[in-house]
Amino acid sequence: MRVRSRLALVASLQFGLSSRFDCHVWALRAPGGAILIDAGSGWANDAVLENLEQAFGTRHVAAVLLTHSHPDHALGAASLRELTGCAVFSPAPARRLIEEGDEEGCGLAYARRLGVYPAELRMKPCPVAHAFAHGERFTVAGQAFQAIQVRGHSEDSFCLLTELDGMGTLFSGDVVFYGGLLGLINAPGSTMEGYRADLARLQGLNVEALLPGHGLFTLRGGQRHIDCALNELSRNFLPRMIGQGDLIF
Repeated sequence: MRVRSRLALVASLQFGLSSRFDCHVWALRAPGGAILIDAGSGWANDAVLENLEQAFGTRHVAAVLLTHSHPDHALGAASLRELTGCAVFSPAPARRLIEEGDEEGCGLAYARRLGVYPAELRMKPCPVAHAFAHGERFTVAGQAFQAIQVRGHSEDSFCLLTELDGMGTLFSGDVVFYGGLLGLINAPGSTMEGYRADLARLQGLNVEALLPGHGLFTLRGGQRHIDCALNELSRNFLPRMIGQGDLIF
């Protein structure tokens, strides 16, 4: 699903573009090829690559950048690497989990016990070409990014800040969503302590396009949504969380 000339959504549970186990997988057309932000679950790689071809006229993937190691974001990395030869980049705290295929550490085993994922969904070990740290600036396929760690949804959650068509663009993973929602979930490693410590790192970024890992997104005024969550925390209130009420997965 083409969103802008250089931006497409190529997998998504909510928009019905791929498997029901997939997050939003964003595709960015960079000077050196297509970059995918997150990899989905790996259950619908054919659909992911078909959507990429429809959007950009190619199935070639230069790199996959992971925002964190949860199953709906990271399990597809190994198979996409096998299919396309892409390099896989991950947050530094997630590197061992990705490379070892640690199903307990990434939350897959826990979610499977809750019935969220079927027994057949497994995590393959995947080599990581580069593991980025908080505050690091790096370039992939000619596109510059800044890595921002924001714990809360998980201990290894990162946002990726870049410029797209002259606009500050934040791929926010499961850290913060449209409307100022946060990603606290009932899972090990998901804590308000992380949000209290790190969410302020997203203050003053002048984000225009806010592109989260689920649900609605916006191409204008994205900083307002981030600031909404920050404002709630500053008043000692908890913002709404993804998955509550009508926010159905």
